Amino acid sequence: MKKQRAIFFDIMKAWYRITCLFICLLLCFACNSNRTEKLELSLEIDNAIADASNYLNSGQLSKSITHFDSVFQKVDKKNALDYWEKYNFLAGVYLNYDFDLVKSESYLDSMYLVLNYGDQISQYRYVLTTFLKGDILQARHKYNDAFQSYFNGREYAIENLDDCHVSDLTYRLGIYRYNQKQYSEAIPFFKKAIEENRACWGNGDLQQNINEPQRYRNTLALSYEKLGKYDSAAYYYINALAYLEEIKPKYPERDLFINSALGVVKGNLGGVMAMLGKTGVAEQLLKSSIAINSQPDYDFSDAQTAKLKLAKLFIENKELQKAAIYLNELDIELPQAEVKNRRYLDILLRWYLIKGEYYEKNGEMEMAFDVMKSYHHLNDSIQSIDQELKFVDVEGSFLNAAQKYELSILNRDNKIKNIYLATAAGFTLLLAGFLMVNWYNLKKSIKTNALILQKNRDLQDTLAALEFSQAENTKIMYMVAHDLRNPISSMIMMANLILDDPQVKGENKYLLENIKTSCNNSMDLIAEMLLSNKKNSKLAKEQVEIGRLLKYCVEILVHKAEEKNQNINLNTLPVKALISKEKMWRVLTNLIANAIKFTPEGKTIDVNMKSNNEKITIIIKDEGIGIPNSMKNLIFDWDTMGKREGTNGEKPFGMGLAICKQIITAHDGNIWFESEENVGTTFYVEFPIKN
Repeated sequence: MKKQRAIFFDIMKAWYRITCLFICLLLCFACNSNRTEKLELSLEIDNAIADASNYLNSGQLSKSITHFDSVFQKVDKKNALDYWEKYNFLAGVYLNYDFDLVKSESYLDSMYLVLNYGDQISQYRYVLTTFLKGDILQARHKYNDAFQSYFNGREYAIENLDDCHVSDLTYRLGIYRYNQKQYSEAIPFFKKAIEENRACWGNGDLQQNINEPQRYRNTLALSYEKLGKYDSAAYYYINALAYLEEIKPKYPERDLFINSALGVVKGNLGGVMAMLGKTGVAEQLLKSSIAINSQPDYDFSDAQTAKLKLAKLFIENKELQKAAIYLNELDIELPQAEVKNRRYLDILLRWYLIKGEYYEKNGEMEMAFDVMKSYHHLNDSIQSIDQELKFVDVEGSFLNAAQKYELSILNRDNKIKNIYLATAAGFTLLLAGFLMVNWYNLKKSIKTNALILQKNRDLQDTLAALEFSQAENTKIMYMVAHDLRNPISSMIMMANLILDDPQVKGENKYLLENIKTSCNNSMDLIAEMLLSNKKNSKLAKEQVEIGRLLKYCVEILVHKAEEKNQNINLNTLPVKALISKEKMWRVLTNLIANAIKFTPEGKTIDVNMKSNNEKITIIIKDEGIGIPNSMKNLIFDWDTMGKREGTNGEKPFGMGLAICKQIITAHDGNIWFESEENVGTTFYVEFPIKN
């Protein structure tokens, strides 16, 4: 079986090698046949790309793709260059407008497949393809790979292309710096691109004679504008306008693009004039820009930018009604945008800012606050995206790549030896480090073990002392509990004798019964204390009418309240719960007694009940002296630091609340309080019903 499997894999390997060889031969044949003639782009496809680009600039993404595909399908004889231009256009669309990097990468692969390396046009497109690859890698945040792609394209262009074809490469380097907001560093690239582009004039390439020259000048002016150098910005905007007006008669077939570009530059120049204080000129330029690019198939996004600039100008001149016209138009236009790329986000961000200024000037502060909140939210999102790119050193990365390239050539023969040496040194250091760590850990463990043994002895001594102290405390507790039984038993017996007398009636009989019940509860407490040392003792629970128990607790203590001329308001509910009656009685009487103790004469104490299907809450509220902040964290402790005398000098014991918390916890409940000094305190006792 193993032998058959090996034969099968050998056959598959041979077939794979034959297939690869056949494909290589086909590619070589195709390359050789294509090198015999110089390819030129079909005029129909060139025009289709120009029209589709205009649709993209006007925000019509679907129409742009549909129009281009329709024209491309109608062209009968398409060469490799036509296909390259198609893939380049679609790759750019899905990279910059539709944000589908998978599709963009698939078209990039197709661009590499159809490249013709035989003439300079194809060499130029090879550089553009390499730079597009860098753009896609940058969009995926793979900056190192993007730099390597830019570096490869740059090296190839310098070696194989003239200044005309290098100009766009230079411009792209400047744009990268511009996107990093390093405008001063971007300016030299744009100026150099303008000079290099002069070599293209008159060569018949519409892209290099129309699109690129005006774009280079416009972006150069934008850089000066971003730096606040408005005079320089105005100079280059005027220079761009002059260039467009000069070439307009020469290229009537590109009239739409040239007019749209004129609108863009006028809008930018209008913004600069506003900054220079020339409001009349600025308003005229901005209105002209809006009129041009608001037309169908023109640069609609730029018209929106001009509207924002004009609205801001009106706001600064306190012409709010005029500003409202353009802001209201943008309220309708922005949500309808089909293309929501970075340019759209920048317009939306600026719209939020100017709309906020408008609302503020108009006195609508609430609206201004809402708009500015949206502005800061969007701005924070954009800043977080740009932050990673901002601190990338492009030139440094290119220099790094070049140095690595030269170093790889110089050290090619020694590379393996260096790797071996580095590996051996690494293993040696690793072994030495491992031995040192083991030695250090061994030494440390010896010290730690000695310290643990000493701590163990100390803990054993402490435990023995605690056990002795606990035994002594237990003996004392037994003695006290035993000695209390006799007088309390006598009190019960005397109460029984008096109650047997038929002449004892009315309130006297009622009071004697309360004394007897209290004594019986005290005897139960004593019995519990005597049995407290037994392990695994469970809380004895029974169904108890909580309202009746609460009423009984109040009745026992009402005489103490009457001594201080206090009034106890009791509100109960007929609810039963599974509890330890004696322990819950102890909690409630302790809390009510504390309320009486710490409430001045003539005040009121409220005792209320709340209940749902699962829990009962008892609320005891007084109008007493309250609990100071310094004692709030101590009152449930077992020590005596939380003790205070009552309002009439009643003596404290200090452990009542600690016992209450222990009892409520044993009932799976909770006890807490709210208190304000010299105002009063409210205690809450909550425990489950568990029927």
